[in-house]
Amino acid sequence: MIAFCLTVALGAIGGGIFALAGVPAAWLSGAMIAVAVAATAGFKVHVPDAFRTVVFVVLGTSIGSAVTPGTIAQLGAWPGSLGILAVAVIAMIGVSTTWLTRVWGWERATARYSSIPGALSQVLILALRSGADLPRIAFAQGLRLFVLVALLPWLLPGETVFVPPGDGSHLSLPETAVTLAGGYAAGLLLERIGVPGGALLGGMIVSTGLHATGMVEGRLPGPLLILGFVVTGCVIGVRFGNTSFSSMRTAFRGALESVGLALGVSAVFAYAAHILLALPFGQLWLAYAPGGVEAMTIMAFALGLDPAFVGAHHVVRLIVLNLIVPLWLYRAGPQSAAPGGQAAPHASKIPDRSRTPDRNRTKE
Repeated sequence: MIAFCLTVALGAIGGGIFALAGVPAAWLSGAMIAVAVAATAGFKVHVPDAFRTVVFVVLGTSIGSAVTPGTIAQLGAWPGSLGILAVAVIAMIGVSTTWLTRVWGWERATARYSSIPGALSQVLILALRSGADLPRIAFAQGLRLFVLVALLPWLLPGETVFVPPGDGSHLSLPETAVTLAGGYAAGLLLERIGVPGGALLGGMIVSTGLHATGMVEGRLPGPLLILGFVVTGCVIGVRFGNTSFSSMRTAFRGALESVGLALGVSAVFAYAAHILLALPFGQLWLAYAPGGVEAMTIMAFALGLDPAFVGAHHVVRLIVLNLIVPLWLYRAGPQSAAPGGQAAPHASKIPDRSRTPDRNRTKE
């Protein structure tokens, strides 16, 4: 409990500093960076799963209250956008994998697992039996989310949708209790059946339904939303707790470049969808960005973009990836992973392990 309180306090300080500096999505990105730095430096940081679930339900409830009739009107364009997204995901994985194997000499299995966007827990589970470098995969996946949350608010500036205390309408206490209780129950159900981002989606679905039918009206208080953003940033930052500076140094540049390439590819496809479908480019780019459901949806909400559109795209992407990735990686095989999951030497081509056993260790 002490570690959790200190983690949230540190995240609040980081978010507050960023907010005072006028940084976009300040409470989210500031908390993430502050906690990530502390985690990497060896401090004990922690966010309990149960509290994380509650916070995601709160944010999902807030997002659901922000869904507009304009969002519903755009539903007709979503199939086309989802089709382009499917091609974009394949291109992002292919480009990142090729870069990591051909330029940085990563084992092919390690590179492929590191290039799958926004499915860290599923990727690590699949990678356990592959002989791939699990610490390197976890670092590359964590770095991708870190970079996206830190960078995208600057590339996609938007007006925050916070409702400060005293401005606008707020849910009454009974309405808040009913909405959050329903969202929590739905979130637990979705998580139990394995739906990506289940807690966030449960809150969104229940809140959207109650607001659309007129049963409730208004939003949650501003301070509660700020707390949600801070805790979400803490959750992302905590991922760096098992990462050492030495392991970061050996994998940092390749992982960072692969993230940049994936982000560039997503931007190209987002622009194509923008031209073809006449949808906002920023909204499409965030929907196509190689991040996680919760982080990207919450960022859309913080930046004044359409969170329902962004969240739906990331959920569909993860569901499809969960269905096809196991088959794809099974057919690919372990790809001659080195003993202990070590990466290949820095080279432009992966060496033949059967003929060069003395080169199995990383020389970076």
